[in-house]
Amino acid sequence: MDNFVLRCGLHADFTELTACVGGELDRHEGSAVHRRYFYITLLREPVARYLSEYRHVKRGATWKGSRHWCQGRTASAAEVPPCYTGESWRGVTLEEFAACPWNLANNRQTRMLADLALVGCYNGTLRHRTSDTERVLLASAKRNLAAMAYFGLTEFQKISQYVFEETFNLRFAVPFTQHNATVSGATLAALSPSQIAHIRRLNSLDLELYEFAKHLMFKRFEALKKRDSDFEFRWRHLGEVAPKVGVTEFDWDSNLEDATTERSRGK
Repeated sequence: MDNFVLRCGLHADFTELTACVGGELDRHEGSAVHRRYFYITLLREPVARYLSEYRHVKRGATWKGSRHWCQGRTASAAEVPPCYTGESWRGVTLEEFAACPWNLANNRQTRMLADLALVGCYNGTLRHRTSDTERVLLASAKRNLAAMAYFGLTEFQKISQYVFEETFNLRFAVPFTQHNATVSGATLAALSPSQIAHIRRLNSLDLELYEFAKHLMFKRFEALKKRDSDFEFRWRHLGEVAPKVGVTEFDWDSNLEDATTERSRGK
């Protein structure tokens, strides 16, 4: 679609996507249409994710194309100040990376899933953080995650695949691959206990969000498993599409209004 996703910004977060996608689709298709949107995402164990981003930045990666759009405008340089001078942060040490107080790597998953307008956009997320704004961000991220049609966890590839397939009544032709040995894992093994503790403090919101996500995904998995009379066969043959199977017949409404949806049910 002509790099459509980049029209909402490089690595656009939930705040940016929800404000951007409808208008961009209208422009792309040439008319205003009422649509239903189904957001999905993947989360990763926060310490491993942080170290992976650190190594990515150390190799010279930047997010200069990110707009950090919120409430109709991009964040100013004062609201999202850079952690480095020059073209990139290539060669940065972990100590330098962790020392930047407004590093966007800190609690990235919580920030990207939350409604930033609730805390004054980037003015309230980086330069003027308080325990109250952090609590609001975390609650918002949890709420938005629970409302998503689907989310998965990097550390649980097989369960994530099963939940996706059962939620959307779609089948992957190959199984998801679980890579337990990662570069960030090797980096983690070389860190001291104090370094790990510091990274955990920097990502305390993400750690709580991840535990919430893990509990919720396993709850959804068990609900789907319970109603699947062919679970044992399906579980053994994930990533295998039977030759006789053609185009999947799919109805969003009948597949999403199911036990995977979190409902109050009078509670």
